[in-house]
Amino acid sequence: MPAGKHVTMTLPMDAVYSGQLALFGTRGMAAWRYPSLLNLIEAGRVDLTPLTARRVALCDASAEPAAFDRPAPPGVAVITDFGR
Repeated sequence: MPAGKHVTMTLPMDAVYSGQLALFGTRGMAAWRYPSLLNLIEAGRVDLTPLTARRVALCDASAEPAAFDRPAPPGVAVITDFGR
C-alpha cells in the first residue's frame, strides 16, 4: 500500500496507452487490522483451502516466482514442508 510520500503515485498514462499496457493492482487491508484477521484464521472461522492452488516444499519454493511469467489458475502456493 502506498503510504507517506508515496500515497499519490503518478503514472505516465501516455506510455500506458501508447504501449497498450494493462495495469493490475489490489487493495490492501490496513496493518492494524491483521491481528483480528489472523485470530479468525487461527480459530478456524475462515477456511483458506479454496485459496490454496498448490502445496510445495520449502526446497522447491524458489521455482514459484516463475509462475508469474505465465497464466496460472487462481490461488497461491503454500509451503507445507519445511524439512531439509
